[in-house]
Amino acid sequence: MAGGAHMKPVRLWIGLVLLTLGVFGVLDATGALDAGKTIDRWWPVAIIGLGVIGMIVERRVALGPAIVVGIGVLLLAGQQEWADEDLFGPAILIVVGLVVLLGVRRPRGVEADGSRGDRLVMFGATKIKERSEHFTHTDVSAIFGGATLDLREAHIDREATVDALALFGGVDVLVPQGWRVSVAGTPILGGFEDKTETPTELPSDAPVLNVRATAIFGGVDVKNKVG
Repeated sequence: MAGGAHMKPVRLWIGLVLLTLGVFGVLDATGALDAGKTIDRWWPVAIIGLGVIGMIVERRVALGPAIVVGIGVLLLAGQQEWADEDLFGPAILIVVGLVVLLGVRRPRGVEADGSRGDRLVMFGATKIKERSEHFTHTDVSAIFGGATLDLREAHIDREATVDALALFGGVDVLVPQGWRVSVAGTPILGGFEDKTETPTELPSDAPVLNVRATAIFGGVDVKNKVG
């Protein structure tokens, strides 16, 4: 599946959280719902959702997202003042859900069009090296962590795209000199910057890399080398 043709899970989570808060705000303003009390009781669901999204992106029950889910469940139990016996049912649902996620995992790798699946870093740091001979697209997300996507050994036939999301974290995209780089996106109390050292003139057929950046309390930088 091409990179632009599928819903991006992390962005889906962010959108749903913001949409829910907006709807609750409207209902509170109209007197239909006590939004403050509802959010106070149920806000840990957003943390659980973040952990589940992390597992979906990783296509496995990874340690980081699993810890996030566990923390979310404990916070939710505290907010709901559940008794021990009340925790049994939700705990079973979580176990079953994790088993389902394990069953739908699929191997990572280059797709037919030269793209790869989402790469997610959560509460940590990692470096991803891309060596595709026909690189076209990838997604990289850093949530409370840092990710470095190294494209200096990749080859673009004509044009490629990177969707980069930094949520309370940072994403560095390393590219070789000679690529024409275009960076655009959405900064929300964050920012993105093209720090590449581009020659004065590039040939008209120079490979083009479009970086679509979303920086929320974080940053996305495109550069030629580390540092």
